[in-house]
Amino acid sequence: MVNGRRVLLTEEALNVFEAQRNRESREHTWAGERARWLALARGVSAPDNRVARLGAAPPSDAAVAASKDLYLAAAERAVRTARRDKRWDQVARIRRAQAAALYLASGSAVPPSDDVVALHREWSVAALRSIVRFGKNAELVAEGCCAICRQDDGRAFRIAAELRTPRLPHAGCPKGLCPCDWFPVPDTKGPRKRIRRRASPRPSPVPEQTPAPEQTVDSSELPSGRPVEPFPPADWVGTKRAGPAR
Repeated sequence: MVNGRRVLLTEEALNVFEAQRNRESREHTWAGERARWLALARGVSAPDNRVARLGAAPPSDAAVAASKDLYLAAAERAVRTARRDKRWDQVARIRRAQAAALYLASGSAVPPSDDVVALHREWSVAALRSIVRFGKNAELVAEGCCAICRQDDGRAFRIAAELRTPRLPHAGCPKGLCPCDWFPVPDTKGPRKRIRRRASPRPSPVPEQTPAPEQTVDSSELPSGRPVEPFPPADWVGTKRAGPAR
């Protein structure tokens, strides 16, 4: 039908028409795949001039392959730089996106290919390294996944053991690359024993000494009956006692 009118085509014209329609469909698919690879390439700092050149080229299978190669090369450079700087969260982000993109491009086959599984495990290792500063354990979260993954949901695992033998992706998961993730489990320290400090003894204040009351002696108590002279005597001069008057 063309403009509401029936059009009869010869066999030769029908073949040309089908070929043209198939090519347009393939170009639409190529354009979508190329755009996806170039978006990933921008996320890992691929050269802008190469991204622009591939984006302006006519859609083709070769353009898709070139865009994919550009992304993978830029991803490897970004991972090497992040590893050198020990930015494990960035390594994890790149590797997980890379594994997911290659898994989708392969047709999401179950089980995934060994290359895709290796990339996913590199994400798991990097993710665990990024949270090891919080504690020695990590919690596996598998919400919304399959029954196999839910068996480990909420369980805490030693990070050191997972670095040696990663368990993700779970073998037998029907989703291929399971969406399970790691969350930190902070180390909890027991309450510290409080030690009661003894107060240091304070020096006792020195009591003020009150002067002794002046004592008087009754002259009648003396044997000679002579009154007691006051001290010092009136004839005391300097440090010497005045002699008797002559």
